[in-house]
Amino acid sequence: MGARETRSGTRELLFSSARILRRHLPACWFAGVAVAMLTGIGAATRLFLAGQNASLLAWLAGAVFLPSLALALGIWSGSGKPYGGLLTALWCIGPMNRTPGLDFTGAANCVLTLHYAALYLALTAALLTLAFFCRARQLLYSD
Repeated sequence: MGARETRSGTRELLFSSARILRRHLPACWFAGVAVAMLTGIGAATRLFLAGQNASLLAWLAGAVFLPSLALALGIWSGSGKPYGGLLTALWCIGPMNRTPGLDFTGAANCVLTLHYAALYLALTAALLTLAFFCRARQLLYSD
């Protein structure tokens, strides 16, 4: 996400479109969130039926954090490789080893689930803000 136009050589065409920041960036992010939510809908349903609202919020935080990280790193680097490497490392350290704080799925956070969910939601907001300003700068200085 965020690097496809560079990889495909359509950057100039895309950047010349009207209101690119208000249209393309949110559409790309919402598509990523939809994919993340669809792949985890089984876990969300189970959490909802069990009445585990804190864990459901942590699941939601993870579902919006990953596309935000992908979009921000894609825009900053122009490649999907930094996201792939970082996600692999985060996944192995966090959810697979149930490391509290680094488990963006919320499964290992126990009593601090809401705290870490809020942290990942704040990181999501920061990543989206930085992605927006980085893309705005790219648009300003594009040839």
